[in-house]
Amino acid sequence: MQARVAGVSEIPFTDELLRTVENVHNQIFKYSRNHEGQFVVTLSEGKIAQEFGLTTQHLQGKRIEEILLTCKVTDILPLFEKAYNGHVVEYESSIGARTFTTTLSPVIVGGTVREVVGSTTEITERKWIEQQLLETQELYRSLVEDTLIGVYIAYVEQPGFVYVNPSLADMFGYTQEEMVRMTAVELVVPEDRTMVRRNQKRRLEGDSSNLRYQFRGMCRNGNIIEVEVLQKTSSYKGQPAVIGFLQDVTERKQAEEMIRKTELLSVVGQMAAGVAHEIRNPLTSLKGFVQLLKTQGGKPEYFSIMLSELNRIEFIISEFLVLAKPQVVVHRQCEIKPLLEHIITLGKTHAIMHNVQIVTHYAPDLPAINCEENQVKQVFLNLLKNAIESMPGGGTVTVSVGREEGMLVISFTDEGCGIPEDRIAKLGEPFYTTKASGTGLGLMVSFKIISHHGGTITVKSKLDEGTTFEVRLPVE
Repeated sequence: MQARVAGVSEIPFTDELLRTVENVHNQIFKYSRNHEGQFVVTLSEGKIAQEFGLTTQHLQGKRIEEILLTCKVTDILPLFEKAYNGHVVEYESSIGARTFTTTLSPVIVGGTVREVVGSTTEITERKWIEQQLLETQELYRSLVEDTLIGVYIAYVEQPGFVYVNPSLADMFGYTQEEMVRMTAVELVVPEDRTMVRRNQKRRLEGDSSNLRYQFRGMCRNGNIIEVEVLQKTSSYKGQPAVIGFLQDVTERKQAEEMIRKTELLSVVGQMAAGVAHEIRNPLTSLKGFVQLLKTQGGKPEYFSIMLSELNRIEFIISEFLVLAKPQVVVHRQCEIKPLLEHIITLGKTHAIMHNVQIVTHYAPDLPAINCEENQVKQVFLNLLKNAIESMPGGGTVTVSVGREEGMLVISFTDEGCGIPEDRIAKLGEPFYTTKASGTGLGLMVSFKIISHHGGTITVKSKLDEGTTFEVRLPVE
Protein backbone atom coordinates (compact mmCIF):
# COMPACT_ATOMS: atom_id res chain seq x y z
CA MET A 1 0.00 0.00 0.00
CA GLN A 2 1.16 3.51 -0.77
CA ALA A 3 0.37 6.25 1.72
CA ARG A 4 0.85 10.00 1.90
CA VAL A 5 1.37 11.83 5.15
CA ALA A 6 -0.16 15.32 4.98
CA GLY A 7 2.28 17.74 3.39
CA VAL A 8 4.66 14.93 2.30
CA SER A 9 4.85 13.15 -1.06
CA GLU A 10 3.72 9.51 -1.19
CA ILE A 11 6.21 6.96 0.22
CA PRO A 12 5.98 3.18 0.77
CA PHE A 13 5.37 2.48 4.47
CA THR A 14 7.51 -0.66 4.83
CA ASP A 15 8.65 -2.64 7.87
CA GLU A 16 12.17 -1.40 7.31
CA LEU A 17 10.99 2.22 7.44
CA LEU A 18 8.99 1.43 10.57
CA ARG A 19 12.07 0.02 12.33
CA THR A 20 14.09 3.11 11.38
CA VAL A 21 11.47 5.46 12.79
CA GLU A 22 11.24 3.40 15.97
CA ASN A 23 14.98 3.85 16.53
CA VAL A 24 14.69 7.62 16.15
CA HIS A 25 11.53 8.20 18.19
CA ASN A 26 10.68 7.01 21.68
CA GLN A 27 7.31 5.76 20.40
CA ILE A 28 5.51 5.50 17.09
CA PHE A 29 1.86 4.62 16.85
CA LYS A 30 -1.07 4.67 14.40
CA TYR A 31 -4.80 4.87 14.83
CA SER A 32 -7.87 4.90 12.57
CA ARG A 33 -11.66 4.87 12.84
CA ASN A 34 -13.53 1.60 13.26
CA HIS A 35 -16.96 0.86 11.83
CA GLU A 36 -18.55 2.56 14.83
CA GLY A 37 -16.62 5.78 14.20
CA GLN A 38 -14.36 5.34 17.23
CA PHE A 39 -10.56 5.80 17.19
CA VAL A 40 -8.69 2.52 17.67
CA VAL A 41 -4.97 1.78 17.85
CA THR A 42 -3.48 -0.20 14.98
CA LEU A 43 0.25 0.11 15.83
CA SER A 44 2.38 1.05 18.87
CA GLU A 45 6.11 0.36 19.02
CA GLY A 46 9.29 1.95 20.38
CA LYS A 47 11.21 2.48 23.63
CA ILE A 48 8.37 4.15 25.51
CA ALA A 49 5.90 1.59 24.24
CA GLN A 50 8.10 -1.17 25.64
CA GLU A 51 8.71 0.66 28.93
CA PHE A 52 5.06 1.37 29.69
CA GLY A 53 3.61 -1.79 28.15
CA LEU A 54 2.02 0.09 25.25
CA THR A 55 3.11 -2.23 22.44
CA THR A 56 0.94 -3.27 19.51
CA GLN A 57 0.40 -6.65 21.18
CA HIS A 58 -1.34 -4.98 24.14
CA LEU A 59 -3.09 -2.07 22.41
CA GLN A 60 -4.14 -3.20 18.94
CA GLY A 61 -7.86 -2.66 18.44
CA LYS A 62 -8.32 -0.75 21.70
CA ARG A 63 -10.14 2.57 21.73
CA ILE A 64 -8.07 5.73 22.36
CA GLU A 65 -10.25 6.54 25.39
CA GLU A 66 -9.11 3.33 27.08
CA ILE A 67 -5.45 4.16 26.62
CA LEU A 68 -5.50 7.81 27.72
CA LEU A 69 -6.27 6.94 31.32
CA THR A 70 -3.48 9.12 32.73
CA CYS A 71 -4.37 12.13 30.62
CA LYS A 72 -7.39 14.35 30.42
CA VAL A 73 -9.37 12.68 27.67
CA THR A 74 -11.44 15.84 27.17
CA ASP A 75 -8.24 17.77 26.39
CA ILE A 76 -6.46 15.19 24.24
CA LEU A 77 -9.30 13.57 22.26
CA PRO A 78 -10.16 16.77 20.31
CA LEU A 79 -6.54 16.85 19.11
CA PHE A 80 -6.86 13.29 17.74
CA GLU A 81 -10.08 14.38 16.03
CA LYS A 82 -8.37 17.40 14.51
CA ALA A 83 -5.54 15.24 13.13
CA TYR A 84 -8.04 12.86 11.56
CA ASN A 85 -9.61 15.86 9.83
CA GLY A 86 -6.34 16.42 7.94
CA HIS A 87 -4.27 18.68 10.25
CA VAL A 88 -0.80 18.09 11.68
CA VAL A 89 -1.09 18.41 15.46
CA GLU A 90 1.57 18.75 18.17
CA TYR A 91 1.04 18.63 21.91
CA GLU A 92 2.90 17.96 25.16
CA SER A 93 1.93 15.55 27.93
CA SER A 94 3.40 14.35 31.22
CA ILE A 95 3.70 11.08 33.10
CA GLY A 96 4.90 11.83 36.60
CA ALA A 97 7.99 14.07 36.37
CA ARG A 98 8.62 13.11 32.74
CA THR A 99 7.51 15.23 29.78
CA PHE A 100 6.80 14.08 26.23
CA THR A 101 5.97 15.76 22.93
CA THR A 102 3.70 14.07 20.41
CA THR A 103 3.12 14.84 16.74
CA LEU A 104 0.03 13.54 14.95
CA SER A 105 0.26 13.41 11.13
CA PRO A 106 -2.69 12.32 8.97
CA VAL A 107 -2.06 9.74 6.21
CA ILE A 108 -4.07 10.65 3.15
CA VAL A 109 -4.93 8.10 0.45
CA GLY A 110 -6.94 9.23 -2.56
CA GLY A 111 -7.77 12.52 -0.89
CA THR A 112 -9.19 10.82 2.21
CA VAL A 113 -7.59 10.41 5.64
CA ARG A 114 -7.29 6.69 6.23
CA GLU A 115 -5.25 6.76 9.43
CA VAL A 116 -3.04 8.98 11.63
CA VAL A 117 0.63 8.32 12.44
CA GLY A 118 1.79 9.55 15.84
CA SER A 119 5.31 9.88 17.14
CA THR A 120 6.20 10.59 20.76
CA THR A 121 9.59 11.76 22.03
CA GLU A 122 10.65 12.33 25.61
CA ILE A 123 11.75 15.93 26.20
CA THR A 124 12.21 15.85 29.99
CA GLU A 125 15.87 16.87 29.83
CA ARG A 126 15.21 19.54 27.22
CA LYS A 127 12.40 21.02 29.30
CA TRP A 128 14.68 21.04 32.36
CA ILE A 129 17.38 22.87 30.39
CA GLU A 130 14.80 25.33 29.07
CA GLN A 131 13.61 25.97 32.61
CA GLN A 132 17.16 26.52 33.82
CA LEU A 133 17.78 28.94 30.95
CA LEU A 134 14.56 30.75 31.73
CA GLU A 135 15.49 31.08 35.39
CA THR A 136 19.01 32.24 34.47
CA GLN A 137 17.62 34.80 32.06
CA GLU A 138 15.23 36.01 34.72
CA LEU A 139 18.10 36.29 37.20
CA TYR A 140 20.23 38.30 34.79
CA ARG A 141 17.26 40.45 33.83
CA SER A 142 16.62 41.17 37.48
CA LEU A 143 20.29 41.94 38.14
CA VAL A 144 20.48 44.35 35.22
CA GLU A 145 17.06 45.93 35.56
CA ASP A 146 17.05 46.36 39.33
CA THR A 147 20.69 47.24 39.98
CA LEU A 148 21.51 50.75 41.18
CA ILE A 149 24.38 50.97 38.69
CA GLY A 150 23.74 52.17 35.15
CA VAL A 151 24.19 49.49 32.48
CA TYR A 152 24.20 49.86 28.70
CA ILE A 153 24.97 47.85 25.57
CA ALA A 154 26.27 49.52 22.42
CA TYR A 155 27.59 48.25 19.11
CA VAL A 156 31.25 49.08 18.43
CA GLU A 157 30.66 50.05 14.82
CA GLN A 158 27.40 51.97 15.29
CA PRO A 159 26.59 55.13 17.25
CA GLY A 160 24.00 55.10 19.99
CA PHE A 161 22.82 52.55 22.51
CA VAL A 162 21.21 49.17 21.92
CA TYR A 163 19.98 48.94 25.51
CA VAL A 164 20.04 51.02 28.69
CA ASN A 165 18.70 49.91 32.07
CA PRO A 166 16.31 52.03 34.20
CA SER A 167 19.08 53.19 36.56
CA LEU A 168 21.11 54.68 33.71
CA ALA A 169 18.05 56.46 32.34
CA ASP A 170 17.23 57.84 35.82
CA MET A 171 20.84 58.94 36.30
CA PHE A 172 20.57 61.36 33.36
CA GLY A 173 16.86 62.15 33.69
CA TYR A 174 15.66 60.47 30.48
CA THR A 175 13.41 57.50 29.75
CA GLN A 176 14.90 54.28 28.40
CA GLU A 177 13.14 54.87 25.07
CA GLU A 178 14.67 58.34 24.78
CA MET A 179 18.18 57.17 25.60
CA VAL A 180 18.31 54.40 22.96
CA ARG A 181 17.79 57.17 20.38
CA MET A 182 20.79 59.12 21.72
CA THR A 183 24.56 58.77 21.39
CA ALA A 184 27.03 58.57 24.25
CA VAL A 185 28.66 61.89 23.35
CA GLU A 186 25.35 63.71 23.87
CA LEU A 187 25.53 62.78 27.58
CA VAL A 188 29.02 64.25 28.07
CA VAL A 189 29.97 67.87 28.73
CA PRO A 190 31.72 69.42 25.69
CA GLU A 191 35.09 69.66 27.48
CA ASP A 192 35.23 65.86 28.05
CA ARG A 193 33.91 64.68 24.67
CA THR A 194 37.40 64.37 23.15
CA MET A 195 38.30 61.73 25.76
CA VAL A 196 35.11 59.74 25.09
CA ARG A 197 35.64 59.88 21.31
CA ARG A 198 39.25 58.72 21.80
CA ASN A 199 38.04 55.62 23.67
CA GLN A 200 35.43 54.93 20.99
CA LYS A 201 38.18 55.12 18.37
CA ARG A 202 40.25 52.60 20.33
CA ARG A 203 37.34 50.14 20.12
CA LEU A 204 36.98 50.68 16.39
CA GLU A 205 40.68 49.96 15.98
CA GLY A 206 40.24 46.60 17.71
CA ASP A 207 41.27 47.36 21.30
CA SER A 208 39.40 44.78 23.41
CA SER A 209 40.92 45.63 26.81
CA ASN A 210 38.76 46.79 29.70
CA LEU A 211 38.52 50.56 29.95
CA ARG A 212 37.90 52.50 33.14
CA TYR A 213 37.70 56.28 33.05
CA GLN A 214 35.77 59.24 34.43
CA PHE A 215 33.93 62.06 32.72
CA ARG A 216 31.46 64.78 33.54
CA GLY A 217 27.95 63.92 32.43
CA MET A 218 25.24 66.37 31.39
CA CYS A 219 21.75 65.59 32.69
CA ARG A 220 18.51 66.51 31.00
CA ASN A 221 17.85 69.27 33.56
CA GLY A 222 21.27 70.82 32.94
CA ASN A 223 22.94 69.45 36.07
CA ILE A 224 26.51 68.16 35.70
CA ILE A 225 27.46 64.90 37.45
CA GLU A 226 30.75 63.10 37.89
CA VAL A 227 30.52 59.67 36.25
CA GLU A 228 32.86 56.67 36.36
CA VAL A 229 32.50 54.07 33.60
CA LEU A 230 33.86 50.54 33.24
CA GLN A 231 33.66 49.20 29.69
CA LYS A 232 34.03 45.56 28.65
CA THR A 233 34.04 44.09 25.14
CA SER A 234 31.44 41.50 24.19
CA SER A 235 29.15 40.61 21.29
CA TYR A 236 25.44 41.16 20.86
CA LYS A 237 23.36 39.46 18.19
CA GLY A 238 26.50 38.47 16.34
CA GLN A 239 28.06 41.94 16.25
CA PRO A 240 31.00 43.36 18.27
CA ALA A 241 29.62 45.29 21.21
CA VAL A 242 30.59 46.84 24.52
CA ILE A 243 28.87 46.52 27.85
CA GLY A 244 29.25 49.60 30.03
CA PHE A 245 28.71 50.00 33.76
CA LEU A 246 28.23 53.59 34.94
CA GLN A 247 28.19 54.96 38.46
CA ASP A 248 27.42 58.47 39.64
CA VAL A 249 30.45 59.34 41.78
CA THR A 250 29.56 63.00 42.37
CA GLU A 251 29.08 62.54 46.11
CA ARG A 252 32.22 60.42 46.33
CA LYS A 253 34.26 63.10 44.55
CA GLN A 254 32.87 65.74 46.90
CA ALA A 255 33.76 63.55 49.88
CA GLU A 256 37.26 63.03 48.49
CA GLU A 257 37.66 66.78 48.13
CA MET A 258 36.58 67.27 51.74
CA ILE A 259 39.05 64.60 52.85
CA ARG A 260 41.78 66.27 50.80
CA LYS A 261 41.09 69.59 52.49
CA THR A 262 41.01 67.89 55.88
CA GLU A 263 44.33 66.21 55.14
CA LEU A 264 45.72 69.57 54.07
CA LEU A 265 44.65 71.12 57.35
CA SER A 266 46.23 68.18 59.18
CA VAL A 267 49.48 68.68 57.28
CA VAL A 268 49.41 72.39 58.05
CA GLY A 269 48.91 71.52 61.70
CA GLN A 270 51.90 69.18 61.63
CA MET A 271 53.93 71.87 59.94
CA ALA A 272 53.07 74.56 62.47
CA ALA A 273 55.54 73.27 65.05
CA GLY A 274 58.20 72.72 62.41
CA VAL A 275 57.71 76.17 60.91
CA ALA A 276 58.00 77.78 64.34
CA HIS A 277 61.23 75.89 64.99
CA GLU A 278 62.73 76.50 61.56
CA ILE A 279 61.96 80.22 61.55
CA ARG A 280 62.86 80.80 65.20
CA ASN A 281 66.55 79.98 64.56
CA PRO A 282 67.16 82.56 61.82
CA LEU A 283 65.06 85.11 63.69
CA THR A 284 67.21 84.59 66.78
CA SER A 285 70.30 85.21 64.68
CA LEU A 286 68.79 88.35 63.16
CA LYS A 287 67.76 89.64 66.58
CA GLY A 288 71.27 89.11 67.92
CA PHE A 289 72.97 90.89 65.03
CA VAL A 290 70.56 93.81 65.22
CA GLN A 291 71.52 94.23 68.88
CA LEU A 292 75.21 94.10 67.92
CA LEU A 293 74.65 96.71 65.25
CA LYS A 294 73.11 98.99 67.83
CA THR A 295 76.15 98.74 70.11
CA GLN A 296 79.08 98.23 67.75
CA GLY A 297 78.07 99.60 64.40
CA GLY A 298 77.50 97.65 61.20
CA LYS A 299 80.08 95.18 59.90
CA PRO A 300 79.89 93.65 56.38
CA GLU A 301 79.91 90.07 57.70
CA TYR A 302 76.90 90.88 59.86
CA PHE A 303 74.90 91.97 56.84
CA SER A 304 75.92 88.84 54.91
CA ILE A 305 74.70 86.56 57.71
CA MET A 306 71.47 88.53 58.12
CA LEU A 307 70.75 88.37 54.38
CA SER A 308 71.39 84.60 54.36
CA GLU A 309 68.98 84.06 57.25
CA LEU A 310 66.33 86.25 55.62
CA ASN A 311 66.65 84.23 52.41
CA ARG A 312 66.13 81.03 54.40
CA ILE A 313 62.97 82.42 56.00
CA GLU A 314 61.69 83.47 52.57
CA PHE A 315 62.37 79.99 51.14
CA ILE A 316 60.53 78.25 53.99
CA ILE A 317 57.54 80.56 53.61
CA SER A 318 57.36 80.03 49.83
CA GLU A 319 57.45 76.24 50.29
CA PHE A 320 54.72 76.56 52.90
CA LEU A 321 52.52 78.60 50.53
CA VAL A 322 52.64 75.83 47.92
CA LEU A 323 50.54 73.76 50.31
CA ALA A 324 48.47 76.58 51.75
CA LYS A 325 47.20 78.35 48.64
CA PRO A 326 44.11 76.91 46.87
CA GLN A 327 44.71 75.49 43.41
CA VAL A 328 42.35 74.89 40.51
CA VAL A 329 42.78 71.21 39.58
CA VAL A 330 41.69 70.19 36.07
CA HIS A 331 42.59 66.67 34.97
CA ARG A 332 43.10 65.93 31.29
CA GLN A 333 44.83 63.38 29.07
CA CYS A 334 48.60 63.99 28.81
CA GLU A 335 51.26 62.17 26.83
CA ILE A 336 54.06 61.28 29.24
CA LYS A 337 57.04 61.61 26.86
CA PRO A 338 56.51 65.27 25.83
CA LEU A 339 55.79 66.14 29.48
CA LEU A 340 59.07 64.61 30.67
CA GLU A 341 61.06 66.10 27.79
CA HIS A 342 59.83 69.54 28.87
CA ILE A 343 60.96 68.88 32.46
CA ILE A 344 64.37 67.61 31.30
CA THR A 345 64.86 70.75 29.21
CA LEU A 346 64.17 72.86 32.30
CA GLY A 347 66.61 70.79 34.37
CA LYS A 348 69.50 70.73 31.89
CA THR A 349 70.95 74.06 33.02
CA HIS A 350 70.94 72.88 36.62
CA ALA A 351 72.53 69.60 35.52
CA ILE A 352 75.33 71.36 33.60
CA MET A 353 76.15 73.42 36.69
CA HIS A 354 76.61 70.19 38.67
CA ASN A 355 78.47 68.37 35.86
CA VAL A 356 75.56 65.89 35.56
CA GLN A 357 74.38 64.14 32.39
CA ILE A 358 70.69 63.22 31.93
CA VAL A 359 69.93 59.96 30.07
CA THR A 360 66.41 58.88 29.06
CA HIS A 361 64.85 55.49 28.24
CA TYR A 362 61.25 55.29 26.95
CA ALA A 363 59.34 52.05 26.36
CA PRO A 364 57.42 51.93 23.03
CA ASP A 365 53.69 52.70 22.77
CA LEU A 366 53.36 54.48 26.10
CA PRO A 367 49.74 55.28 27.01
CA ALA A 368 48.50 58.71 28.07
CA ILE A 369 47.75 59.50 31.72
CA ASN A 370 44.84 61.44 33.17
CA CYS A 371 46.40 64.14 35.35
CA GLU A 372 46.72 67.78 36.33
CA GLU A 373 49.70 68.59 34.12
CA ASN A 374 51.26 71.40 36.17
CA GLN A 375 51.15 69.39 39.40
CA VAL A 376 52.78 66.33 37.81
CA LYS A 377 55.43 68.56 36.23
CA GLN A 378 56.13 69.99 39.69
CA VAL A 379 56.71 66.47 41.05
CA PHE A 380 58.99 65.39 38.20
CA LEU A 381 60.99 68.61 38.32
CA ASN A 382 61.47 68.23 42.08
CA LEU A 383 62.64 64.60 41.74
CA LEU A 384 64.97 65.47 38.86
CA LYS A 385 66.44 68.38 40.82
CA ASN A 386 66.98 66.18 43.90
CA ALA A 387 68.73 63.55 41.77
CA ILE A 388 71.05 66.15 40.25
CA GLU A 389 71.90 67.73 43.62
CA SER A 390 72.69 64.31 45.14
CA MET A 391 75.86 64.18 42.97
CA PRO A 392 77.96 67.27 43.78
CA GLY A 393 80.92 65.64 42.03
CA GLY A 394 78.96 64.94 38.84
CA GLY A 395 77.47 61.78 37.40
CA THR A 396 74.48 60.51 35.43
CA VAL A 397 70.75 60.77 36.12
CA THR A 398 68.70 58.13 34.27
CA VAL A 399 65.04 58.87 33.57
CA SER A 400 63.13 55.82 32.35
CA VAL A 401 59.46 55.14 31.59
CA GLY A 402 57.72 51.77 31.25
CA ARG A 403 54.38 50.07 31.84
CA GLU A 404 53.57 47.41 34.43
CA GLU A 405 50.14 45.90 35.22
CA GLY A 406 48.01 48.89 34.29
CA MET A 407 50.44 51.42 35.77
CA LEU A 408 52.87 53.81 34.12
CA VAL A 409 56.25 53.64 35.91
CA ILE A 410 58.54 56.70 35.80
CA SER A 411 61.96 56.24 37.44
CA PHE A 412 64.61 58.83 38.39
CA THR A 413 67.93 57.11 39.19
CA ASP A 414 71.06 58.90 40.37
CA GLU A 415 74.62 57.79 41.19
CA GLY A 416 74.86 59.70 44.45
CA CYS A 417 75.83 58.63 47.93
CA GLY A 418 72.52 56.88 48.60
CA ILE A 419 70.15 57.10 51.58
CA PRO A 420 70.42 54.95 54.72
CA GLU A 421 67.59 52.43 54.96
CA ASP A 422 66.38 53.77 58.32
CA ARG A 423 65.87 57.22 56.77
CA ILE A 424 63.90 56.14 53.69
CA ALA A 425 60.68 55.59 55.67
CA LYS A 426 60.76 59.20 56.92
CA LEU A 427 61.04 60.76 53.47
CA GLY A 428 58.01 62.94 52.76
CA GLU A 429 57.55 64.07 56.36
CA PRO A 430 57.52 67.86 56.91
CA PHE A 431 61.04 69.29 57.44
CA TYR A 432 62.71 65.90 57.15
CA THR A 433 65.45 66.08 54.52
CA THR A 434 68.81 64.54 53.69
CA LYS A 435 70.07 67.81 52.18
CA ALA A 436 71.87 70.34 54.34
CA SER A 437 69.88 73.28 52.97
CA GLY A 438 66.59 71.49 52.33
CA THR A 439 63.27 71.71 54.15
CA GLY A 440 61.63 68.43 53.11
CA LEU A 441 58.52 70.31 51.98
CA GLY A 442 59.11 69.72 48.27
CA LEU A 443 59.16 65.95 48.67
CA MET A 444 56.13 66.04 50.97
CA VAL A 445 54.18 68.01 48.34
CA SER A 446 55.28 65.50 45.67
CA PHE A 447 54.02 62.54 47.72
CA LYS A 448 50.65 64.26 48.23
CA ILE A 449 50.23 65.16 44.55
CA ILE A 450 50.91 61.61 43.32
CA SER A 451 48.62 60.18 46.01
CA HIS A 452 45.76 62.41 44.83
CA HIS A 453 46.35 61.09 41.30
CA GLY A 454 45.85 57.50 42.52
CA GLY A 455 49.55 56.69 42.31
CA THR A 456 52.52 56.02 44.57
CA ILE A 457 56.16 57.03 45.00
CA THR A 458 58.62 54.42 46.19
CA VAL A 459 62.30 54.85 47.03
CA LYS A 460 65.10 52.31 46.49
CA SER A 461 68.60 53.20 47.60
CA LYS A 462 72.01 51.70 48.31
CA LEU A 463 74.74 53.56 50.11
CA ASP A 464 77.56 54.73 47.82
CA GLU A 465 75.67 53.40 44.76
CA GLY A 466 72.72 55.70 44.26
CA THR A 467 68.97 56.17 44.69
CA THR A 468 65.90 55.53 42.53
CA PHE A 469 62.60 57.36 43.00
CA GLU A 470 59.88 55.37 41.25
CA VAL A 471 56.56 57.08 40.43
CA ARG A 472 53.59 54.86 39.53
CA LEU A 473 50.52 56.44 37.92
CA PRO A 474 47.38 54.62 36.76
CA VAL A 475 46.56 54.49 33.04
CA GLU A 476 43.23 53.81 31.32
